[in-house]
Amino acid sequence: MNILSSALGHYEVVGQATDADIIVGNSFGTSIHPESPNAAIARFILANEQGQPIVVDRTLADAFPKSTLLDVVVDGAVSNTVGSVGGSWGILVEAKKYMDERELSRPLMAAQTFHVGRVAMQAEKLGMTGIIVPEGLPTSFDTTSDQLWTRSLALWVPREVLGSVVLKVQGKL
Repeated sequence: MNILSSALGHYEVVGQATDADIIVGNSFGTSIHPESPNAAIARFILANEQGQPIVVDRTLADAFPKSTLLDVVVDGAVSNTVGSVGGSWGILVEAKKYMDERELSRPLMAAQTFHVGRVAMQAEKLGMTGIIVPEGLPTSFDTTSDQLWTRSLALWVPREVLGSVVLKVQGKL
């Protein structure tokens, strides 16, 4: 997979969601209202979980129903414009530690369609194997997000492509 294809929402479905032994969820944008991408990702996780541990970032955690039990919630800053703090990498680092401690090896990557390709590439960079990239991930953008680049495809693609160069230089892609 290449980053431009990923940024345009083209990703390869890998494996079966039912084979996952952990779910790793990445937020998209900053909104958590019921129509937000984060609420859609939370619903996707709930529809596909079968008792596996769930690791998510704080923004995504806040989009789940309050009664949901999450195994790890990664606190910290959401990604900034150049991807130098927080974001997908930070969640994946914590998920990898959790996986290693518990000998888990088949993570299901739950993210927005235009984001999941990079998330999977970053997970591979961290040494995760057995990565499952499911079909049917949410496709909506977060029109009210504090992260401008998650508001529309037209804002997402340039930031994602340029930001990937920065991530590559940082050794995070």
